[in-house]
Amino acid sequence: MNETDANALTQPGLQVCANCRTPGTDKYCAHCGQRLDTQIHSVWHFAREATEVITHADSRVWNTLRPLLTKPGFLSREYFAGRRARYLQPFRLYIVLSVIFLLLAGWLGEKTQTVHIVASDADKINCQHVRTDLPGAQWLKPRLVVACQKLKTEGGGELGQSVVHNLGRAMFVFLPLMALFMKLVYWRPRRYYLEHLLLLLHNHAFVFLWMSAYLMAVHWSKSTAWQSLLGVVMGGYFVRYLYRSMKVFYAQRWWLTLAKFKVLLLVYLVCGGFMLLATTLISAVTL
Repeated sequence: MNETDANALTQPGLQVCANCRTPGTDKYCAHCGQRLDTQIHSVWHFAREATEVITHADSRVWNTLRPLLTKPGFLSREYFAGRRARYLQPFRLYIVLSVIFLLLAGWLGEKTQTVHIVASDADKINCQHVRTDLPGAQWLKPRLVVACQKLKTEGGGELGQSVVHNLGRAMFVFLPLMALFMKLVYWRPRRYYLEHLLLLLHNHAFVFLWMSAYLMAVHWSKSTAWQSLLGVVMGGYFVRYLYRSMKVFYAQRWWLTLAKFKVLLLVYLVCGGFMLLATTLISAVTL
């Protein structure tokens, strides 16, 4: 027994963390966060501890998802105000919701098979005539020929799944670049680069959650009219949400925020289009 453990035995209420040997009187170690009482005496004790962990994690999930859906810009402001423990970490939130969306998109894409090549038209396609006009990209031709042949035989389903899979990777390049552009737009007053990146992470987490809900709703609904109405309503809320997130987070006048929102939306659509095109091309040549 070392001196720390001996002191713990002589001081009422003082315990020693079994993990890092730090003394403390709270329920959890102040140094490493492990529970000080590590003795599991019964199945009931183990079940009660597991329930406590689950309900604590569940509270953080709901504390995060509610404002993420209904309070644009709120989570980003809370983060920089130092109120972070009650919410899921922004990067973790983004990763989880993006993975859920990509899995849903891939699964529902397989169910619906929205990409088809009619057999009679496929027979007319000569893959040997495939070419690219991109400067210095003639080395891509053999790969494009292989991709074309796969599209003829498999109908494009594999390409769609590959694009969805690679979009997640592309966003890791796209978001930091958009944060750089936002830093140029919001150059006064000066702000940290991380502020723009964090707002983008929260907004895209909302987009992934919103699109996941939309995909599920469309999948289970057979009415075309209902799908169109749902798309208009959700699209309108989506645009309003992104505008409000900028208004709340940067706290500038509405007309200035609206002007910057239009510029950012245009840049986002143009750059996003190039990213999607590049992702599709890379997906095709790596099939």
